[in-house]
Amino acid sequence: MCLLTHSYPRFLNDATAPFVESTAETLQKHGVDVTVLTPDTPKFARTKADHTVNLQTYRYFFPRRFQLLGYSNTLVNDCELKRYVYLLAPFMFLSAISHLFRLHHKYRFDVIHAQWLLPNGFIGAVLCKVYKLPLVITMQGSDMFVAKQNPFFKWLAAWTLKQTAMVTSVTPTFLPELAALDVPEAKRCLIPNGVDPEVFSSASSKLLEKQSCKLRKYLSIPEDNLVIFALGRIVLKKGFDVLIQVLPLVKEQYPSVTVIIGGDGTDLGRLKTLTKELGISENIRFPGTITRADVPTYFYLCDIFTLPAVFDPKGNVDGCPNVILEAMACGKSVVSSNISGIPGVVKNGETGILVKEKNVEKLTAALVDLLTDTEKREKFGRAGRERILNELTWDKIIEQFKDVYQNSVNCKN
Repeated sequence: MCLLTHSYPRFLNDATAPFVESTAETLQKHGVDVTVLTPDTPKFARTKADHTVNLQTYRYFFPRRFQLLGYSNTLVNDCELKRYVYLLAPFMFLSAISHLFRLHHKYRFDVIHAQWLLPNGFIGAVLCKVYKLPLVITMQGSDMFVAKQNPFFKWLAAWTLKQTAMVTSVTPTFLPELAALDVPEAKRCLIPNGVDPEVFSSASSKLLEKQSCKLRKYLSIPEDNLVIFALGRIVLKKGFDVLIQVLPLVKEQYPSVTVIIGGDGTDLGRLKTLTKELGISENIRFPGTITRADVPTYFYLCDIFTLPAVFDPKGNVDGCPNVILEAMACGKSVVSSNISGIPGVVKNGETGILVKEKNVEKLTAALVDLLTDTEKREKFGRAGRERILNELTWDKIIEQFKDVYQNSVNCKN
């Protein structure tokens, strides 16, 4: 099979779309011969020794430094398309389709699996239309937002969906919209992303404890402070500004607290300014981009993980951020918003606390509740890890995809 994507870890420990690589590598481990096709980018530096799949990249513009699409570079604050998208997109489409045809002639794929409706769903649909192959599309989060940007994109999305054998979504939010686009119920299903519990666990606690102590000193976090950790691209839909707004209220009830907001993005400058305006710089840290190798240390250091996600002003929303799954795999209690695919993963009152988006009062109460109740915090953390082990490992998720592939191939035949 061929997995189409426009985001993939560009180098070892890159934080860009690790869930796509996990999908591909776990499929390969489970006996599926996987070819990944992803656009080239100036920072791409993978070697044959660092992966087991057949990883292929394609050039679509010259010089190389102008290959700016994908890899979280397409949207401004995840709210609007950057202007160069309209110039570069035709070159990407043509090059990707050409490369996909050549790869199919060489490997004779049985199924095409596209991550995101656009651009990859359309790229795959062209090949599948010609060769009558089954096309599976996974919608991750910004799919419908991008599809609604202009009439041409809407047409591309509608045409693509007509060619699909199955559309999977990590969030139930998209299922009604797919129904409105005449995708029948039999061709749409909910399959969440997974997580590798061995990577995100406290099994090697002695090493992680040593690393977390160094990290606490590096970030100048007082020894008596509990740590609230948030992680993701710094864009509006993550709701990090809401977290910053509640911190002064949290401090009134629990002064010994430090918040870490990890990641980088177009909204970082505004968040730092807001932090200064509220006078809470002493209680918040912005470490910037955190490599995949260092993420477990941050989870080990923290006491609570939070992601107060929101629908941004343009209506864009995350599907289900994988960092939530990773936090649960690390045995951490989660405080998040009751939107999109998050309630399908976090069980309110069992593995964490879910609150209404942008509700400062409820978010404050949830954080204070867990900060002041060690027993509840640890109980939620244990239950979260147990849920990961029982239901949400990549091994279990990939079995669902293998069933989808097999059914799609059988229907075509």
